[in-house]
Amino acid sequence: MVSYHDLYDCRVDQWKKAADDWVALSRRSESAAEDIRAQGKKPLDEHWADATGKKAGRRLEDIANRLEAGGDITKGVAMVLDGLAYSMEWAQRTLFHAVELANEYGLRIQGGRAVGAYTGAAPTGPNVPQDVRDAYAKESARITEINGLIEESLRQATQADGKASAELAKLAKTVDVANTSKAHNELEVEASHVEFDILRGSIPVGKDPHLVRAWWDGLKPDQQKALMRADPVTLHDLEGLPGGVYEELRGHDGKIDRVEMVRYALDHWNKKDDLDYGEDQGNCTNFVSSALEAGGMEEKIDSWWGLQGDNTWGREKDGTGFDWLDKKLFHSDSWARAEGLQNFLLRNGGKEVPRSEARPGDIIFYEQVASGTRTSPGETHHAAVVTSVTPDGDIKLTQHTSTFQNVSLDSRLHVADRNNGEQHIRIVRPKPNWY
Repeated sequence: MVSYHDLYDCRVDQWKKAADDWVALSRRSESAAEDIRAQGKKPLDEHWADATGKKAGRRLEDIANRLEAGGDITKGVAMVLDGLAYSMEWAQRTLFHAVELANEYGLRIQGGRAVGAYTGAAPTGPNVPQDVRDAYAKESARITEINGLIEESLRQATQADGKASAELAKLAKTVDVANTSKAHNELEVEASHVEFDILRGSIPVGKDPHLVRAWWDGLKPDQQKALMRADPVTLHDLEGLPGGVYEELRGHDGKIDRVEMVRYALDHWNKKDDLDYGEDQGNCTNFVSSALEAGGMEEKIDSWWGLQGDNTWGREKDGTGFDWLDKKLFHSDSWARAEGLQNFLLRNGGKEVPRSEARPGDIIFYEQVASGTRTSPGETHHAAVVTSVTPDGDIKLTQHTSTFQNVSLDSRLHVADRNNGEQHIRIVRPKPNWY
């Protein structure tokens, strides 16, 4: 259990610096792996084709793989440290707010608890003046409020410390890993999930609405904004926040409920889609369209051609039951094709936003830049939902084909660039203008 004084005196900035140092180390590892492949393995394969050359090439590739895997693992360490740093920062701010309220109310902190003039037995008896009874009741309510905040701050700090310690200890044992797929798709993904769990644990779920409001009011505006972008669904489900917060989370225009869109993505990331578009086309955009539908985006249907028109979006749920026919007749072209959805959104009120402005409910599109793959340069071929933006600016996406929940865009892009050549990322904010 993190103590009052441990939290009050902790240096959050040191954890943030440590996270930055691990990110820098990860980048150096990735760069070294790329250099070994480009400057060592590639020319070796081209100019030394005998058995000795092949053996040397395998050794260089093994070294490069270990460096790349090490980069993913150290990036996972950075994610956990970032989650720990920001959760501790928010917990510390809640503790400071409790101390500020104690000073404002004329109370004092003793042994990590708020105490006052009437601490102890309640003044009772027929001779106790009413003003004394009222003062005792008022002070007791204030003490309860302050101690509630102190307890909540220590709970937040303790959960962050416990989850981070366990994951860091686990990552410390993952040395000498040569399997880049395991490092990237398992170890780093798990670390990303732990980071998100730590941040989510900073929200007072299930607490009294009055405590929730006191907690929220004690956070700085930038901390409130960071929490809203990190986990909009959990925040939205709290009782006690100001009304404007819920509106901001859902979206001001009332066209799409961004909370429900993100909720759908997080709840269905590993569930089968209603309609399977197969391995060739994949279900990535089908999944994104389903999330948009869950958020309340309305169909756009051509008056003559229905869903088969050139500028339509939507689906008819009552199809024939034959996937091959339903895909053609009961779903718009934009429903399940990444380029079709991207262009539809941009033609109908949506706008592209820079990564620095991304927020949950935006859509990520991958556009092929490199040549030499089955995807033509300039073609948009993949889509995913932004489900979280962590306080350090890391965009987390959730997707189908392949299925991932709350994983780092930067990390997934690194793999996509390596496997398919250079990619261009577009982040589109849906803003329907047809209803």
